[in-house]
Amino acid sequence: MSKTRLLQITHDLHVGGLPRVVDTLCRTLDHDRFDVSVLCLRDVGPLGMALREDLGIPVHKLRDNHDVPDRTAFLKVARFLRKNRFDVIHTHNTEPFIEGSLGAILAGVPTLVHTDHARPFPDKRRYMLAEWFVSKFAWRVVGVSDHTTENLRRYERISPRKLVTVVNGIDGHRYDAPIDAAAARAALDLPRGAPVLGFASRLEEQKGMTWLLQALPGILKVHPDLKLLVAGTGELEGPLAEEARSRGVDHAVRFLGVRLDIPVLLKVFDLHVLPSLWEGLPMIILESMAAGCPTVATAVGGVPTALVDGENGRLVPPADPGALQAAILEALADRGGLRRMGERARATFQERFTARAMARRYEALYLRRPLPAD
Repeated sequence: MSKTRLLQITHDLHVGGLPRVVDTLCRTLDHDRFDVSVLCLRDVGPLGMALREDLGIPVHKLRDNHDVPDRTAFLKVARFLRKNRFDVIHTHNTEPFIEGSLGAILAGVPTLVHTDHARPFPDKRRYMLAEWFVSKFAWRVVGVSDHTTENLRRYERISPRKLVTVVNGIDGHRYDAPIDAAAARAALDLPRGAPVLGFASRLEEQKGMTWLLQALPGILKVHPDLKLLVAGTGELEGPLAEEARSRGVDHAVRFLGVRLDIPVLLKVFDLHVLPSLWEGLPMIILESMAAGCPTVATAVGGVPTALVDGENGRLVPPADPGALQAAILEALADRGGLRRMGERARATFQERFTARAMARRYEALYLRRPLPAD
């Protein structure tokens, strides 16, 4: 039986939630049935390099200068598709959806699947209009949470018969591996017994780290030796470091930069915090669940579909440092409760959010078959 030739189209494969979904799909799809390639519109990135090296998956880059708008990108995509003759393309977020769809129409690719990884709505009118138009040529348009799917229906008027929700998933094996947390803490030069909060995400407005910094002075009054480890980088790294200094909490905050050892860090964190302003279903939430690391997060987007307040995590309103502070202090005050919360989070992950469960649903979409039961 010949394999289905599948192309994933994305902006890039740098470290981040969307690239991690593409990376996970490439690694988890049934390679006996699918011949997988990736086209990056802007840059390849470290995850793309790893796919080449680990699995020999072809990862292509459309153009070199991604800082200059390219009005003919869809023509370049069409030429690439004609040359390589794919059966299915899977696009991720707005630019790949528009350029990839137009290219697929010109090249005659029979099946188009698109995933929206969540953004604040309403978006720019021209983007929503363009996505409404190209959605007419898609087989299915996927939201990563029911909240995202509903936004696509409500704001972009995408036909409900085309819309489907496929929640993100990750490979939990990396997070189940035994890790010497004491040695990892020592390597990070953390004081013995000091509580450790973790923030592992992009340093951008969406992720809401400013609200955690605003909550931190009150937390330090109760736990003066507490440390906050920040794993990630972004356009707000400098401003957030300055905010930590201005609030007098910089002695408790460590900016670690980009880290590829998130499974280790999640074993070091006593509590993972994600105070986002908006989300789909963030990968770091699933990673923390897989590692059994309890999480305090904001009740936005698809987060409440994974975390149930007081059961396998804590949920607070967005942009509310008082509520965030109270939830963190309450969680840290009950070490036994923290452990049980982490165990329940791990059980929820194993039941609903594995990489294989996600891949099975996308495989069905690629082959135009009914989605498997959850």
